[in-house]
Amino acid sequence: MPLRSTLVLLAAGAALAGPADAEELKQVGTIPIPGTPVVQFGILAVNQSTGLGYLADKDNKGVVVFDTRTDTFVTRIPGFVGITKNGDASGPNGVVVVNGGAEVWVSDGDSTIKVIDGKSNAVTATFATGGRIRANGMAFDPDHKVVIVANSNDEPPFLSLISSEPGHRILARIPIAESGENLERSAYHAPSGMFYTVIPVLRADTSKGIMAQVDARNGKLVKLHEIERCHPHSLSIVSDSTIFLGCSTAHGDTPKPGGDLAIFDIASGKVASYGEGLGGNGSSTVNLTLGRYYHSTTNAALFVIDTRSGKLVQNLRTSNGARSLGVSLANNKVYVATNAKDGPCGGCIVVYSAE
Repeated sequence: MPLRSTLVLLAAGAALAGPADAEELKQVGTIPIPGTPVVQFGILAVNQSTGLGYLADKDNKGVVVFDTRTDTFVTRIPGFVGITKNGDASGPNGVVVVNGGAEVWVSDGDSTIKVIDGKSNAVTATFATGGRIRANGMAFDPDHKVVIVANSNDEPPFLSLISSEPGHRILARIPIAESGENLERSAYHAPSGMFYTVIPVLRADTSKGIMAQVDARNGKLVKLHEIERCHPHSLSIVSDSTIFLGCSTAHGDTPKPGGDLAIFDIASGKVASYGEGLGGNGSSTVNLTLGRYYHSTTNAALFVIDTRSGKLVQNLRTSNGARSLGVSLANNKVYVATNAKDGPCGGCIVVYSAE
């Protein structure tokens, strides 16, 4: 039965059971982060090849490196802009694992990308994206060795396609004048060779969000999909046919915390269903082997959702501002970065496991 037919609209606090073999996540530890307590952070990503995790740490002008095999802090890579008077020019911001784990690319507040060697954890290259202020979210296409980068706060904001081959040639620049607020996360859909990027607000109709579809092979904007009842901040491709969007309601005349999950059908180019209360401003990741989608929000929720049925498996309470997360596919642990101001441990990474 198609996902659109089986999705049940769920209240945020509902505790519906997932599949019979589902195991619930439990907090099993924390990874302390030394230095200035971390309040402003960007994306968290795990290099599945090395087991190392990376967190963009603006307070300390660096990238935190931690080991998912031992759940310990490893080092901090310096040399980033840090927090500036203009938050739109702060960094680091986005993190993406590139070239089979050999490199980790990190976007900075000065519109540059810094390339980190996956073994030495040293910055080996820095190059400009051509913007004036911060570069933000990224995604990698391993088939064509292309990275998509969002320059969220230039006018107009734009997407760049950049080769991950030596020289890092900019292959395309795609302005998105239709964006009313920011360019957020991107993901690569291998069956179609397309990148998808979520954009919270459509300039012409601020009640809607949009999602850009870009062909990774030629750098062309294929379509801007209007997203009804949703201001999308994150996305995860959960199957060849389906994208889960994390929607926020913190926009418009009467903003409020939280939001919904939108189930986007790739073939039709439309939202097929919504999971009421299962979204919010934050980020998401997916473990396709377990069939689990994880969405962490700024208003202290960590949703665990079954990718096959669209049903809520678990709703964990975290802490305010805990919006960046990653998953280790080797041990199935989930890592959530917390805010030093409102978090449980003065700014640390909380570790969850089903064991």
